[in-house]
Amino acid sequence: MPAKRYLPTRIQSVAILLTAVVGILTATPASTAFAHEGRAVGNYILVVGFLQEPAYEGQLNAVSLVVTKPPDEATSQTQDAKPEDDHHGNQPAADHHHADTPTTAEATDVTVHGAIFTSAQIGMDEEFEFEITEELGGIEIPYHVHPGDQEGVIAVSTKKADHGHDRSIEIMDDHAVPDRIEVMIGDTVVWENQEAHAAVVMSGTLSPVTIDMAAQMVNDTLDDETIVARDRVTGLASSLQVEISHIPTAVSRVLPLTELVDDPGHYVAEFVPTAPGDYRVRFFGSIEGNAIDETFDSGPDTYDTVIASDAIQFPVVLESNREIQNATRGALDAVQDLENDLEATSSDASTGMIIGIVGILFGTIAIGISVYAITIARRRN
Repeated sequence: MPAKRYLPTRIQSVAILLTAVVGILTATPASTAFAHEGRAVGNYILVVGFLQEPAYEGQLNAVSLVVTKPPDEATSQTQDAKPEDDHHGNQPAADHHHADTPTTAEATDVTVHGAIFTSAQIGMDEEFEFEITEELGGIEIPYHVHPGDQEGVIAVSTKKADHGHDRSIEIMDDHAVPDRIEVMIGDTVVWENQEAHAAVVMSGTLSPVTIDMAAQMVNDTLDDETIVARDRVTGLASSLQVEISHIPTAVSRVLPLTELVDDPGHYVAEFVPTAPGDYRVRFFGSIEGNAIDETFDSGPDTYDTVIASDAIQFPVVLESNREIQNATRGALDAVQDLENDLEATSSDASTGMIIGIVGILFGTIAIGISVYAITIARRRN
């Protein structure tokens, strides 16, 4: 019996070795994530995506979550604020959305998501308006649009406009027109959504900004500690969890979140996506005592779909871990079936041999008895 178990064990060892080799061969250097989905949730802004994008099957990756809180909770009013008069003294139309500005530009890191403004979702042909106030004079405000990841810059002059003007920006499928606009204090920037789906306009750079990057882009008098305390929400690793689901198969798993040491307020949950397709991530728990249960699905309008690893393999396309494991599992099942058949055959053969021996024994005895009987009968005759 030990000899019969040897072959499956060797196959399992080879399978594990092949899986490890494929994992090493398909690994690539880390890259910066660029496709995210941003969403205003209560007084917070959640930006979600894969840590490494594009995301490939079989490569170590992680769910990425950046949680920010605008100064003085300015963006909390984007969800339920009542419409205010515009700069012409008129009530805004129902499809216009407005944002408040922070009290001082010097106290705001313009690179952080939503630090200056965040719109509610604006549908196709709807608009979002933002008035340039005196506190913003002389700075450049980067902005981006989710889920299309269009980017642009608002360059604010130190001059005041005699009469404020509307400065329009069109949100197209893959870019904003214009992507750089110069305005004066008192002007109103108006984003017009020309995409077929709803969009969210958010100030800040598209990619999550680390402390070191932010320190180089804001006033030198602000130290790193001030930046973190003002914008990022830290210490959530113990109160938030993430459930990751592979949408095509509905297989899910709950993982803990880890806060990056060199990027406070940025949380990750590492895993290796072993199948291509769209994934769903659900964050649940609480943020500063506020219950959170938000779901984000990957896709063309949000963050990256996981791509099959053969898309980046050259010149030879290797079998994926999933295919190797499936093939190995099939081979192991076949070997096990063969082993069972051999055992059954061996058992049947052993039984037949015993029966044959018994039959021969009884036959021999019967022949002996017959010979003895015939001999006795002849003697009597």
